[in-house]
Amino acid sequence: MWRIKISYLHLSPAGQRSRSERTPLAYTPEYMIMRLALALLFLLLRPSVIAKKHPLSAESEVGGALAEFINAFDNLDWEAFRLAFDDNATVFYPRAIPDRASGRPEFERFFKVVFEQLRNGRTTGPYMDIQPRDMKIQMFRNVAIVTFYLDDRPGFLNRRTIVLNKSKIGWKIVHLHASEASIATRQY
Repeated sequence: MWRIKISYLHLSPAGQRSRSERTPLAYTPEYMIMRLALALLFLLLRPSVIAKKHPLSAESEVGGALAEFINAFDNLDWEAFRLAFDDNATVFYPRAIPDRASGRPEFERFFKVVFEQLRNGRTTGPYMDIQPRDMKIQMFRNVAIVTFYLDDRPGFLNRRTIVLNKSKIGWKIVHLHASEASIATRQY
């Protein structure tokens, strides 16, 4: 708690107040200006103080970035989808392409085809309903590894690994690995 000590001004007869005329400092124009300046400073600093009390954890930030990516994919929002990736990202696709896609030109070329296949002539989304199961997020400073399963193909367990890196503009996907395993060959 702040304490303010009220002191008195004592001015001489030549335009200054005598000792008998005591004016509390709280009523002087200078004090009122200082008090107003402090109040404005407090109001300006308050949002940043509140933000520092409740910063998002890195894991929450990663979860948010992943949710935005999945939403963009569900709705086939090309711009939001592509911007979730780092320019130098690598991708392993689950079925059609056995080779690794390295860099934006390669992974975008294939995803454009995937988007058109999923759209299948429709003009409104959502086109998919991606529901990650058993998600695990592992944090390593500015790198996050996210693993989960998808139930989107009967008879198969679809596995996903997404590696994100924190850049100056947020968490970006630097690697996506999609694979699937037959449930018949799954061992417990």
